[in-house]
Amino acid sequence: MATLNTRKLDFDEERALAGRFAGVMFLTGGLTAVALLFLPGIHDHHSAWVVALGGGCVAFGLFCLTLTRSVGPRWSRHFPAVATLGIIAAVMAATGGAESPARFYVFFLLVYVTHYFPRWQALPYLPACVAVAASPLLYDSAAASGGYLGELLVICPAYVIVGGSIMDGKGLLVDLRERAHRLAHIDPLTELPNRRAMLDWLEAHMEAGETVGLMLVDLDGFKDVNTVHGYPAGDAVLREVAGRLRTCVRGDDLVARLGGDEFAVLAPAADPDGMERLSRRVLDAVRAMERPTAHDVKLTASVGWALHPADGDTADELIAAADTCMRGAKLTGKDRAMSAVSWSPAA
Repeated sequence: MATLNTRKLDFDEERALAGRFAGVMFLTGGLTAVALLFLPGIHDHHSAWVVALGGGCVAFGLFCLTLTRSVGPRWSRHFPAVATLGIIAAVMAATGGAESPARFYVFFLLVYVTHYFPRWQALPYLPACVAVAASPLLYDSAAASGGYLGELLVICPAYVIVGGSIMDGKGLLVDLRERAHRLAHIDPLTELPNRRAMLDWLEAHMEAGETVGLMLVDLDGFKDVNTVHGYPAGDAVLREVAGRLRTCVRGDDLVARLGGDEFAVLAPAADPDGMERLSRRVLDAVRAMERPTAHDVKLTASVGWALHPADGDTADELIAAADTCMRGAKLTGKDRAMSAVSWSPAA
């Protein structure tokens, strides 16, 4: 049975947010890199390196803006990040080492990778950023003997703290969004997708031009369960129905609870014969239910189904067609299925 991928939805939103943030940040940094040519200590022979830094930042900023779209596999996003880190290290070496203003661009990259990449992919960048920041100690004698070591004792822990805080904050944000999405799209009683989730799924498959079957299932006699045995027994019956419907469908089908005792089954790439077989499985599953708290209540189902695009061009039209068939099944005796194809009850 199909499930809702809430983590992917959150990842897409986070990717777009990180892309816009990093894109603006690196575009701004690339343009301001030109100002380094006018700062004291930057000589003419450093111009090429400054231009390389500015060009690399602009290119990386433009790349980050594409993160709002799926461009290439996710692992390919590490190539420009690693390349930018290498460019920063090279420009630092060519423009003064410990005195190079380019060292502050390490912070830009740190913010980006810890916000965009998953934690296990972002963690290696923390020591990498610290290593680039400390690299002047390897070739700049003034850095080793001067106050740069003291600066590193402040900057490097700050990199780790900031990076860890961003990763923790992003993880909390994703979890909160996933929880909110679940509350908005999952029925808490049956753990099935609710009406909103069903509509989103249906509209997505219809927009893709797929043939989709929609089946509405309404329980016969369910009110008697609540009346005779109370609402706890009714809730138990609904959970059992949800479980049985899950066993009737294929892996790509979706089972949803629309409210009350009404359920929906959505079947992509469906045909009339397949929907007829599915309706028989659903009717048999409800008839065979074990109801330890409702032995004296007869529980069956009335089923109506329709196909897109034959019976409806839009989600509303398809739902109306299936609902009419389901009501027709109730009016003609219950415990049966009626289709928009034959418009006749199939017991």
